Amino acid sequence: MGRRIHFVVDPQGWCCMGLIIFVWLYNTIFIPKVILFPHYEAGHISVLAILCYYFCSLFCIASLLRASAADPGKLPENPKIPITEREYWELCNKCNMMRPKRSHHCSRCGHCVRRMDHHCPWINNCVGEDNHWLFLQLCFYTQILSSYTLILDFCHYYYFLPLKKENWDTTSIEKMSNCCEDISKPRKPWQQTFSEVFGTHWKILWFIPFRQRQPLRVPYHFANHV
Repeated sequence: MGRRIHFVVDPQGWCCMGLIIFVWLYNTIFIPKVILFPHYEAGHISVLAILCYYFCSLFCIASLLRASAADPGKLPENPKIPITEREYWELCNKCNMMRPKRSHHCSRCGHCVRRMDHHCPWINNCVGEDNHWLFLQLCFYTQILSSYTLILDFCHYYYFLPLKKENWDTTSIEKMSNCCEDISKPRKPWQQTFSEVFGTHWKILWFIPFRQRQPLRVPYHFANHV
């Protein structure tokens, strides 16, 4: 199969794909600027974390563009059907063209696609025999990049920021009301803070929503600093 470029004229698909590219571009610029580079300069993370993020980001946008521009398996207008394979072909009742079985007609694109899975507005293209693998790559790298971003956000707000001497172990209201001067000491481990928030020392239970939270008994020397 030749690597033909497939372009779908669909304003809705353009909007969806444009939104995806905007979110990707925003995260690619914002996350390194706010989280990765400052914590790298502070010595909290290594350069490998930055390289891994850009690696995932690059592969994510590359798979998006390739899945969008790749020919999903569009059938030619006058396909040459071998005599030995005619029994595996059928007539499309929408475009009146012969097509292999398991092909489907896409009303959005206006033609039949071999082994069509679905039409995806987020890539503005059909997912068919020739670009299904690219679509799976896009799903994989999107999940990796999204998970990586969530982990970085989590570490930034609940691990790296508490490493600073100021504003340690305070609530949002306490930060906004500027009443943290006497609260910043003594400092307690982040595990203790999370245990009090989730109501259990068992870290695995922090991720379980089907339970009741039980308040923990706070050590006396932390009692006035929660």
